[in-house]
Amino acid sequence: MARLGQLAGALALLGWIAGPALAQTAPAARTTARPVSAASASFAKSFVRADLASAAVRLETALKAEAGGPLRPAGQSRAAGLALLTADKPDEAVAPLAAAVAADPADARNWQAYARGAAAALGALEDNDYQGRSRLRGRVTAAAYRAYERAGTAADAAASLAALGAAEAEQESWRPALDAYAASLALAETGPVRETYETLRAQHGFRILDYKVDSDAAAPRACFTFSEAIKPKTDYAPFVAVSGSSAAAVTGEGSQVCVDGLKHGGRYAIVVRPGLPSAVGESLLKAADYEIYVRDRAPQVRFTGRNYVLPRTGQAGVPLVSVNAPKLDVEVLRIGDRSLLPTLRSEDFLGQLSGSTARTIASEKGQRVWKGTLDTAKAEINQEAVTAFPVLQAVGKLEPGLYVMLARPSGTAASDEEYDTQATQWFVVSDLGLTATKGRDGVTVVLRSLASAQVMAGAEIRLIARNNEVLGTRTTDSQGHVAFDPGLARGEGGLAPSLVVAQAGGDYGFLDLNLGAFDLTDRGVKGRPETGGLDAYLFPERGVYRTGETVQLTALLRDPRGAAVPDLPLTLVVKRPDGVEYR
Repeated sequence: MARLGQLAGALALLGWIAGPALAQTAPAARTTARPVSAASASFAKSFVRADLASAAVRLETALKAEAGGPLRPAGQSRAAGLALLTADKPDEAVAPLAAAVAADPADARNWQAYARGAAAALGALEDNDYQGRSRLRGRVTAAAYRAYERAGTAADAAASLAALGAAEAEQESWRPALDAYAASLALAETGPVRETYETLRAQHGFRILDYKVDSDAAAPRACFTFSEAIKPKTDYAPFVAVSGSSAAAVTGEGSQVCVDGLKHGGRYAIVVRPGLPSAVGESLLKAADYEIYVRDRAPQVRFTGRNYVLPRTGQAGVPLVSVNAPKLDVEVLRIGDRSLLPTLRSEDFLGQLSGSTARTIASEKGQRVWKGTLDTAKAEINQEAVTAFPVLQAVGKLEPGLYVMLARPSGTAASDEEYDTQATQWFVVSDLGLTATKGRDGVTVVLRSLASAQVMAGAEIRLIARNNEVLGTRTTDSQGHVAFDPGLARGEGGLAPSLVVAQAGGDYGFLDLNLGAFDLTDRGVKGRPETGGLDAYLFPERGVYRTGETVQLTALLRDPRGAAVPDLPLTLVVKRPDGVEYR
């Protein structure tokens, strides 16, 4: 309530500082305004708020509708409303002030008076009257902006913008408030407005909000976050002084300025100097000093990528990259063949898992096949060490299915293991490379060895539907090829083909048919759309003809297998640009 009282007082002051014409009806304090231009009647209204402009139009329509019947002259209604405000009766003052706007909406004085009255009425409302308070807040800002739009002099416009700034500040809309105050001062420099603006800018203007030292990165850096976006394409080095590093580099993007080139274990003194520019036209007011220590990297581990098909030969194991972690806690889960399709369709697939999710997979979808500790390769502090986890040696015989490996530095708290994501690698160890095509002739699969690229004969291939039902089972021929009937490829809903599974002896692999097909169009083999039952190719004996000449056409007709089709009459249809056809 105190803030709203201050707003009403500010509007009473700021609304009447624009000159003698307004001062005749304003009992509030007066301040002499000094317009920027000597010709106060000619000035540019560069401050634009499209949202407030629309709200002002709606408010004007609403006030005219609320005023109703015959209206008194605007000056009389305005004087009556201001008298009620002076008598501390804001609820009663709003109606005559609204009537003044309805009678003469082109007069900026009526809008300023209404903004002042609405602010006073807002201060008198109960705190729990949320709807009424929201309605009056919107009316105060819309009325102040409309007063600016209707102002005929720079001083009047400056006063209206100052009133708008006060209304925005009351709502804690700091950036709109600062912008309105700045625009007001650009039109007319006044002491009270300048003092309010500078105070508000010091508290809520362009400033440093926070800083962060990224110590866990391989190349640590310190970043300072500002309240607004910084000015793009600017050399920020003159505004940031770094003591303790001769190789520091200063960069900026968005609302951050970062200092790169720091080292782990180093101490630095960083000064962000005043004058650093922002994208909103303000600069940093005062210097900020920071003493920064870059600690050693926290123990961490990650896998090298998302690839999940690991070859059986030539692979020493699953590589893990660790930092400052001499030991890792590792567990391996297996998801069985019959749970494979639901897992591939789940959100967890190829994602990083938490300890609780891993336990759910182990108890409901699969099983834990190995759990233990892995000693990592030696490396200097803060440097990465790559260690291969010997899957075949640890797990032994790999049963059909999908495997999940999770790793974390030894000694991590149990609570972190429960909820935080751990380094996760989904994988199958296989030498089976599958290629599948789906078309009008069904689903065709070719199986090759990943190690030698040779075709593999005698392997079992299963086609799995979306509902996890086995649609068909085939055995690869001497060319590593199997073909499933066209009817299986045309299945819909749960019977649509979704997965191809291959098994050869103890080896196992799969291919998800719902993944995006490999696009060959950028390799010069785009081809043309598939034809229907017959395919005709026509060409003339030459390319240019005169009017009245006979065109000799040669036609080749073939069936879907490319064989010639004899003894079939052909009709040539020629369509002119105007749509007329000739046969």
